Amino acid sequence: MNRKKLVIILICIFAALLAGAAGIYFVLNPSAPVLIDGYTPETKIICIDAGHGGSDPGAVNGERQEKDDNLTLALLVAGELEALGYTPLLTRSDDSYLTLGDRCEIANEQNAAYFVSLHRNSASESAKGVEVWISSKKTAAERKLAQKIMDALTEVGVQSERGVKAGTQASTESDYSVNKNTKMPSCIIELGFITNGEDNRLLDENMEEYASAIARAIAEVME
Repeated sequence: MNRKKLVIILICIFAALLAGAAGIYFVLNPSAPVLIDGYTPETKIICIDAGHGGSDPGAVNGERQEKDDNLTLALLVAGELEALGYTPLLTRSDDSYLTLGDRCEIANEQNAAYFVSLHRNSASESAKGVEVWISSKKTAAERKLAQKIMDALTEVGVQSERGVKAGTQASTESDYSVNKNTKMPSCIIELGFITNGEDNRLLDENMEEYASAIARAIAEVME
């Protein structure tokens, strides 16, 4: 084999290895870059979903129930969005029960530009921090929305930044219902662990600042 052929073969092998490495990165790393999908909002309606409600308390820590934290924050975010010139659409404005399908239907029927669902996490007492979930499709619009929100909350102050995650805890190829069944870019904010005292303290002390941060982040992606 002459030198020229050897060089060509080595170049091909190197290129194949690079392609393989890139493929693994895109499959396994939820923060892998994606192509711009060209999404342009058609309305100034922002759907804010307070997770759980009514007979569904969500995660619980003593007398503290997730549904109450979610609703308090949702109402504040709605007020901040309205002050910024946007039209907030709340899936619930009181302690009422909605199915996951109801929540998606509200956003889809009103042609909301974005859908943001507010939640609290729950695990062992040592688990802490904030994370944002998007769909397994990882569209540019969803990633931008989620990252803007994550950055804004971190700037206010969180115990731990757990990052933007795609799919579900079970699989990067599955989706949480509200991310799967809404027609617009969406995300789920898990604003700290209800089972962690420091996360609860930070939420209680920074509730208004968190709401303002979320609203500003949404406004930035709308510009």
